[in-house]
Amino acid sequence: MNRSPVIPLAITVLAIASVVIGWMIYWPIESSRYAATRTVERSKSVIRMTYTVTHEQGPIARESLTFTNVNGKAEVAYEGMNRPGTAIARFKLPVSGFTVASLFGEAVHDGVWDLRTMPPRGDTTTSYTIAIYQLTDNQSGGHTFTFTDPHYWATTAGHQYHIHLEKDKPVPDLLTLRSTSLAEPRYGLIVHDFKAFDPPGLRATLAAARAKLRAA
Repeated sequence: MNRSPVIPLAITVLAIASVVIGWMIYWPIESSRYAATRTVERSKSVIRMTYTVTHEQGPIARESLTFTNVNGKAEVAYEGMNRPGTAIARFKLPVSGFTVASLFGEAVHDGVWDLRTMPPRGDTTTSYTIAIYQLTDNQSGGHTFTFTDPHYWATTAGHQYHIHLEKDKPVPDLLTLRSTSLAEPRYGLIVHDFKAFDPPGLRATLAAARAKLRAA
């Protein structure tokens, strides 16, 4: 018995139509996913923090520690200079990306983006400069500030007084004015964050660099 060619042809046409329809439905989705994946692969993640301490006294004039994490690869770099400026000590130490990311998180929690440069107060023989930079999702930002004596700012900073005058009201009693404390403990927290950073090998390498500067 002769079979009609119509049925196989219909099956073939239906199969082709199914492939075309499937391609039209799923290709935009897969294409979008591919593009998103490529964007993530091309995007660069950078964390960089520099902690600089300047000493007015002692054999070491200035020390800087720079903490970087680029796409998960992290290191800490040190540069110190002796008082006469005749000796410089440098080193770079690879560390876990998690440790630098954790330090960055602690600093953010303690207000590193919010704190600002303060005038020299308290013990001014040592000053601190914090510089921070972050690049993520193709967006970047940085912030730098300087201050002295974090203990002073945390405990003994002065007060700011507010006078609010209203029409047809008597002059306020200057002995009972409201004040706002200028004390800011977060400067001390930031310094503690950097001093507490202690990945394997850092303290010993740092001690050797400082010994070199003191002996120069």
